[in-house]
Amino acid sequence: MPWIEVNGTSFYYKLEGSAGPVVILLHELGGTLDSWDGVVPGLAKNRRVFRYDQRGFGLSEKVRAQYTLDTLVDDLQALLGALSLTGPYSVVSIAASSMQALLFMERDPQAVASLVFCNPAPGVDASRAEALEKIASQAEREGIRGVLPQMLDRSYPPELSDRETYENYRGRYLGNDPVGFALAFRLLATTDKRGSLGKVACPAMVVGGNQDVVRPVAGSEAIAGQIPGARFEAIDAGHFMPSTNPSGLLALLLNFLPR
Repeated sequence: MPWIEVNGTSFYYKLEGSAGPVVILLHELGGTLDSWDGVVPGLAKNRRVFRYDQRGFGLSEKVRAQYTLDTLVDDLQALLGALSLTGPYSVVSIAASSMQALLFMERDPQAVASLVFCNPAPGVDASRAEALEKIASQAEREGIRGVLPQMLDRSYPPELSDRETYENYRGRYLGNDPVGFALAFRLLATTDKRGSLGKVACPAMVVGGNQDVVRPVAGSEAIAGQIPGARFEAIDAGHFMPSTNPSGLLALLLNFLPR
């Protein structure tokens, strides 16, 4: 059954692979669990792979009340418990979901075997809060199509992948609930976990995309430098790395994650 209700919310999820350590895949803001489609088959050969649509996105319940980063990590912990998935876990995040990975690690460091941050966005300067609020308000007024020029059109140029992959991603993006999208942006505007980077004690890898104009590769490398002992890699990918270069990301994950 691909739906489960925890923490007062209905979640759509997928659990793939029959045995091995559990890998948690956290999708990006505006994405869904489908963002990982090109990566999961390779990972699931000798690992248990768990992914889900976060609250307000994909096929999970559409919410209307503002939530916090703590709410999102409560969701994750409740899902793992309800599905009897035991750690230690490897957590792979992309962009803003890196904040969830960091808080999850802080709550129970022994539960985390390794962390992977793809084009990480662990925090936002207070100076950017107003700009993010404007995007949230515009999405509510005009729908997702209204924010495409400054969002998807900038972060995912069609030439970064084959046409079918791009059109599928664009269709899912346009299918986002504008209110849920706005709630996530408001959370992003008021949350900063950059101070937690130095607390990471498990093996960690940061992956930057050479064609990412939203989070330039130099910024990802700088974040890696703030994590003790972190490995840094750069691949030929855009901001939505699992979609624009799944094979390159998969090769790194297979090399890095515990078997």
